[in-house]
Amino acid sequence: MSAYSLSHLDDRTLLSGLATSVSRERGATAEALAHIAEVDARRLYLPAACPSMHAYCVHELRFSKDEAFKRILVARVARKCPALLPALAEGRLHFTGAVKLAPHLTAENQAELLAAATHKTKAEIEQLLAEWFPRLDVPAGLHALPASPVPGTEPTTRRAGPTGFETS
Repeated sequence: MSAYSLSHLDDRTLLSGLATSVSRERGATAEALAHIAEVDARRLYLPAACPSMHAYCVHELRFSKDEAFKRILVARVARKCPALLPALAEGRLHFTGAVKLAPHLTAENQAELLAAATHKTKAEIEQLLAEWFPRLDVPAGLHALPASPVPGTEPTTRRAGPTGFETS
């Protein structure tokens, strides 16, 4: 029988096993992130002929580029904010939440921000970040205006928009 075939388990045993497995996975993720942070800090990817921690994670650990990027991001922040890994290991914060919080976490705000994000969904964490770190409204894009009208066309009337840039 395969270790991955669980159809023989009764419901109670299956649910208990799932909870145990998820708990172990969270702990293993936090431990792996701690290892990534330390290997990165010591630059131990260089003896493996990898020019960066990202290359090491992709070529030696076989993560996808996206997985490597996210794990390194969280691992580096965890070095500055040691409360992050226990929050992950204990299930108070999910990995996607850690990725969302990472650019905003500092040694000074880690306790308060992690407490505010505890047991929140991705959408709730995004809302929390929008409230804590509001961004100015920025136009979706700016378009350069021609220096002079194109020969053979009628000039268009342009007016300044609310940002001070001309709009058509």
